[in-house]
Amino acid sequence: MEFIPKQIWKEAYNYYSDKSVDELKTDIQQLLDKTRGWDFSVNLTGKFTSELEFEMTPKWQFAIIRGFEQKISYLEGQIFVDEFKRTRVTFSVRPNSTLLIFLFTFPMIGIFALTTGNMKGDQEAAKMVGLAFIFVVPVVMLLLGYFAKQDIKNCFVRTFDLKPVE
Repeated sequence: MEFIPKQIWKEAYNYYSDKSVDELKTDIQQLLDKTRGWDFSVNLTGKFTSELEFEMTPKWQFAIIRGFEQKISYLEGQIFVDEFKRTRVTFSVRPNSTLLIFLFTFPMIGIFALTTGNMKGDQEAAKMVGLAFIFVVPVVMLLLGYFAKQDIKNCFVRTFDLKPVE
């Protein structure tokens, strides 16, 4: 998937924690239990999908997306002990798939607007709309995807005081 910009696609990260696996799992579970209600202290919510694997999404977000995926970004991770006896957290973040669809669909609409000629309408307006759909909308989708991913990643790392694996 090298033709898809990384700002809009899934990225994987490796971090470690100074806490034990059980302590970190308990901290994550406490946060997830706490954020199910009206507590807005941390912008994360989610669940454990297995013993040491979890999924998280932002509790509130800066954009509302309707469709098959409701949240602006997604984080999936797991906790384990690595070969250096450290508590390791590997996780991946990705933005909503709708952003990827828009990234490719809107330029095609723009190319269509530029190539149809639009004989009965205003050609200048068709050119402006076509150019906006080709250049402006994809940039907005890339920026939205980038900021959505960075927001959930930074919130997760900061909340659980994780350190990058070097």
